[in-house]
Amino acid sequence: MDLWIVLVLYATGLTLVLAETVIPGVTMGVIGVVLLFVSTIFGFKHHWVIGAGQIGVALVATPLCFWIAVRRLSLKATIQGNSFAQNYDGFLGKEGLAQTTLRPAGIALIEGKKMDVVTAGESVEKGSRVKVTKVEGNRIVVRSV
Repeated sequence: MDLWIVLVLYATGLTLVLAETVIPGVTMGVIGVVLLFVSTIFGFKHHWVIGAGQIGVALVATPLCFWIAVRRLSLKATIQGNSFAQNYDGFLGKEGLAQTTLRPAGIALIEGKKMDVVTAGESVEKGSRVKVTKVEGNRIVVRSV
């Protein structure tokens, strides 16, 4: 097998293993590892220095990819954890402006922040003044003023 084919297989394998850290799944990682293994075998058949270099790169790239994946997962958990921990109670009784037509859900500008809001069932036209009447977790209920 030509050297350039060995190197293309190896580069493709590394790319797939790295892509696995960005796009979670199993298929790309498994295919990438198989390509790395096969290309390393052919690298050793070509010359021992090439095979040893491939193993060296894999020994550096694998922990790096693992570290990236763990960081992404922990960052994602932190972001998701904080999104539900927001306390909207401070908006109770505040007034704002409907940024979209509320039928019954839409967006309102309250205290300078765009918020997802709902009404008790009535439709509120875009540009109308609204007042926050109820806050239930991350659900903000408004009525027309």
